[in-house]
Amino acid sequence: MKPSGRIIEVTGYIKKRETLTTIESNIAYNTCVLESMKPFPGYHGKNLPDESEPRSLFLLIRNNYSFEDIARISKKIAENFEYDFNASIASIYLQPYTYNCLRIKYLASFSFLPELQEKFIQEGVKFSKYKAINDRAIIVVDKNFLVEEQEQGIYRDLENKSKYYIELPEKLDWEAFRNFTFHIKNNLIESNFDAALGVFYRISGIVDMLRIYDRDTSIEKMRTLKSRYEEEVRKSHK
Repeated sequence: MKPSGRIIEVTGYIKKRETLTTIESNIAYNTCVLESMKPFPGYHGKNLPDESEPRSLFLLIRNNYSFEDIARISKKIAENFEYDFNASIASIYLQPYTYNCLRIKYLASFSFLPELQEKFIQEGVKFSKYKAINDRAIIVVDKNFLVEEQEQGIYRDLENKSKYYIELPEKLDWEAFRNFTFHIKNNLIESNFDAALGVFYRISGIVDMLRIYDRDTSIEKMRTLKSRYEEEVRKSHK
């Protein structure tokens, strides 16, 4: 379907909690690569994301790179790497440690990963040594967004039709977000969705938002969720 609203390209980040597990094969020697085993843990049902290819991969690195650094390195690598990929800078919080990493998406096969890692190594990226991890982590991914503003405060992702973004009236800390989401899910008939926190950096100012994942959704459901989260914020101030 052709977009009917205003198209916006914007930077920002997504903050989410997922289970990460160390990959044991198809990686460069003695490096640590984690896979998100269930990228949208709040979403359940038959229409789950395709599991035939790698999900989001997190390559732990020892360098401290900026969003711009990785964008420039990735652009250079893409010129001589025949497979599609998207790289973003990310942070993983596994108490009591914080890890810098590259988040890799859209790689069609694990078998392409060692070559991609070698390309990053040639550009000076130093990967962290192997460690066994299987745990839930808070993940913050800096990224670009291409969205359609369907109506005020509601955006649809143009690269993944199952994702929407809804504006929040204020910044939520992680515990408030978890509590609000738990309460909303327990009081909705259509409660099958995954939510994550996020931010858009707009010219008009920073926009706090939620990323909603739902493969069977509608603008009406997004309106309902936006209203419910706004109600939870109002109640928290009473």
